[in-house]
Amino acid sequence: MPPTTSTPRLVATVPNGKKFIAGADDDTFYVVHLWGTPYEMGFAQGLLMKEHFGQFQAMFQDYIDSIINSKLGKKLPAWLIALIEEFGVPLLLDWSYDDTAPFSPASYRDEMQGVADGANISVHFVRRLNMFPELTKAACTIVGANGPATPTSTIQHLRGLDFDPSVPFKDFAQVTVYHGVNGNPTVANFGWTAMIGALTGISDRAIGIGEKVWINHAKGIEGVHGQPWMSILRDVLMTRDMDEALATIQRANKTCAIHVGVGDSTTNTFRGVTMAKDAFTVYNDTSINYTQHPILKGIVYWDRHEQPSHDYCLSDLLKQYYGNITASTLALDVSPISRTGDLHSVTFDYEKLVAFVANARKTNVTVGDLPAYNRRFTRLDLKALFAEKPPSSGL
Repeated sequence: MPPTTSTPRLVATVPNGKKFIAGADDDTFYVVHLWGTPYEMGFAQGLLMKEHFGQFQAMFQDYIDSIINSKLGKKLPAWLIALIEEFGVPLLLDWSYDDTAPFSPASYRDEMQGVADGANISVHFVRRLNMFPELTKAACTIVGANGPATPTSTIQHLRGLDFDPSVPFKDFAQVTVYHGVNGNPTVANFGWTAMIGALTGISDRAIGIGEKVWINHAKGIEGVHGQPWMSILRDVLMTRDMDEALATIQRANKTCAIHVGVGDSTTNTFRGVTMAKDAFTVYNDTSINYTQHPILKGIVYWDRHEQPSHDYCLSDLLKQYYGNITASTLALDVSPISRTGDLHSVTFDYEKLVAFVANARKTNVTVGDLPAYNRRFTRLDLKALFAEKPPSSGL
């Protein structure tokens, strides 16, 4: 199925914010543009998305109430299931926020408060929503290709988010565009309504990120007292080049063990990072080297399985398209065949500043497959998104 190429349609404007609908038919999602201070950006998002929060809260509460008996519960590590059974998800999310708040930039707390105030909802819901990825993380795929692997030698990036396509986030898929001022970059954050941190994103400087859980790490390297990994990755999107991006991760007060793909168009480099409270290692295309993970010049990749992976599917596809890997190929051919990106699948072309995005089937849709990788992709012109003009008042 060819991707949707229509321009996002403006549906609402408030001081410091605009809301658009992108996509087509059953595969639409929101594009929200924000300007101003962190609180003003949050408040504008809250106003723009206010009508959706009642449903979102109810669906999220139902989901976490049933998490142990769901398929997700069977995927979670035993230690986390034990904690959920003893204390419940809401309390664990509150603890996670309390443990990380002293290490988190005030700007993120201000933005969450702004969302709550703009939508006239409890800030506790916004906080719990933002702590959910900190608690659960996800499987996921990371591919960063450049050089001889691509027709233009420039970075082509796949981030497949494999989690649970029944999670209610899928009904509130959103690209949030934070417009920078005073020389700061503009950032496109691919996620969901009210999600402040980043797990998939790219800036107008073409610094891009994508995350994947790190399962078989050494014991004792994780922590709970630090900055949430999603806010660290949003900080990375604000950097100027690869050196600054890696330094930002290295010096952060980290918590969870995750893999991260980081791309930089300025130096035309892509790196893989493993990070945790007491871990930080950087990989290039030749240093991720283990059995059944063939080295492919110009490609840094981790598939959706536990690492080191014993599945050849992704590497076989990358070999098949080697030399012709593009953001379009990664979205339309690699993602669905390797079955990665069930909650969302996003690819970036760093030179053209184009993205392809698909989200899991919404709850009220009965047509088509559930996983995002089998849904219809939408092609987004990131240059146009980054160039969007602010509303005439409110700044």
